Amino acid sequence: MTGEKKKSSVLSSRLGAKRPGKSTSKNPKSSALSAITTPPRAAIASAQSKKDDVQRLKNPFNEMLMHKSEEEKDGSSSAASTLDDPEQEREGSVSGGGINDANLHTRLAELERALIVAHEEQDELRAELDKVRQHGQAYRETVDGYRHQLSGTYTQTHSTPGAFQHSPQQTSPRQRSNSAAHEQRIGHRVSMTMQRDDYIEHDYELRSKLAELEDQLVSQDAHYQAKLEQVAFKGESEWNDLTNRLHRSEKESHDRLQQLLLLKSSISSLTRVDSQVTDSALSDLLSQLANRAREWVISNFRRSKLNFKNLPLDTSKALRSIYPNYTSIDSRDRLALYQAIISNALMRIFGEPIVVGLPESGPLSPIRQLAAYIHNTGPDYRAWRRTTIRALEKSEARYALQQEREKLLHRLAGEIGHQLFTLTSINLTTVAQLSLVDILNTAADLQHTLLLQKAQYKIHFFRSEESRDMYYDDDKMESINDLDSGVDDDGDVFTDRRFLFCVFPCLEKFGDEWGENVDVSNVLLKARVCCGVG
Repeated sequence: MTGEKKKSSVLSSRLGAKRPGKSTSKNPKSSALSAITTPPRAAIASAQSKKDDVQRLKNPFNEMLMHKSEEEKDGSSSAASTLDDPEQEREGSVSGGGINDANLHTRLAELERALIVAHEEQDELRAELDKVRQHGQAYRETVDGYRHQLSGTYTQTHSTPGAFQHSPQQTSPRQRSNSAAHEQRIGHRVSMTMQRDDYIEHDYELRSKLAELEDQLVSQDAHYQAKLEQVAFKGESEWNDLTNRLHRSEKESHDRLQQLLLLKSSISSLTRVDSQVTDSALSDLLSQLANRAREWVISNFRRSKLNFKNLPLDTSKALRSIYPNYTSIDSRDRLALYQAIISNALMRIFGEPIVVGLPESGPLSPIRQLAAYIHNTGPDYRAWRRTTIRALEKSEARYALQQEREKLLHRLAGEIGHQLFTLTSINLTTVAQLSLVDILNTAADLQHTLLLQKAQYKIHFFRSEESRDMYYDDDKMESINDLDSGVDDDGDVFTDRRFLFCVFPCLEKFGDEWGENVDVSNVLLKARVCCGVG
């Protein structure tokens, strides 16, 4: 009864909430008709209870929600029954109906969400159940296959024609296709199992062979290591023996070498010729000096133009000493003329009687004057000259002589550069000036070597004279310019060469190595000259 009252109160509250203005204006006839058309409450209650039971069985969440809704209904109905005044009861029913309507919408939304969650859980459970069934079916099939394989009953039943076979009339096509597929799967699994067993057996065999090979390799390594240790020990002993023998032989050879050097020094001290140089060495030194001068001229004045206009007095004097008619020199012979200017300056070095840089004034100047008086005394003069040079080199005067030598060489280098500039208008670079000073220094060293020789040497620089022409001498000269115009078709010379100017001096020796028999001369290096046709 209480449930029916609650339902009627809820229904009345709903009607009151929806149509508050028309609830009092209904006539008795319309209420009677509505009462007749409405089904009995007992039937509605029984049907609702059945639905609740079914919904409760479907989802436990619905049961909890139903309990909650019933409690709310009980609270609302009890609140409505406590009202005594009809007006208050009518107002309470209207307000309770609005609240229950909002709660109903909320519960419906919650029920829908719970229903969706329940459906999702049911779908997941069905999927998991299907997976479990599939795994169980596969597991059972695998177990059956292995069982038939181990017992041999499966192959035996298929080999005997009448045993455990159904007649074609008793089996349907679908059953035959299923059995054929099942047999195919079982056969494939059996073949895979056999292949796997073969692979496992082959793997075991390979592993055993590999273990045998590793053992063999370890034994061989140990054997060879023992042999190597024996050989190494034996080789080390032999190496030590050979090393000791080598040290002893080296010591003996060193001692014998020292004895040989002492013997050579004693022999050379007995038969020594102090500071004597061979003729070939002297000629090579002078030839190298000529080549250096030529290369220096080519590298610095190869593209220059010869100009004899407005020459200063010192340049004209130097050119006139080389060739009096220097203005007639062809421009093709300009490089030879530049070399001749350098050689003309070198002759001041080769003309030093005692030491290059010996001053003309001061305490050392009498040595130069004495040399000018006694230079015709032959071997005695050359012996005195060697002694004087050694004495000067060992005395305190060597520092002053070295300074005077450097001043002389730098002065000559400046004069050469100035004369070449007046002819070509080309200034020398710092590198070119240093190279020129080095050439002059080499010439001074060569003159020092010549002054220390016992033999008599002379350096000739041939010069033309205005009064008479100088003829070309094949014994002492060699031409550096081409004279194709003086040669006929057969290569014979039909015109004589005419000496123009000397490019580099010649070296001539008089007498033997001891300075005796000075009547005999020998040209060691020919002079390089520039010739013309005459």
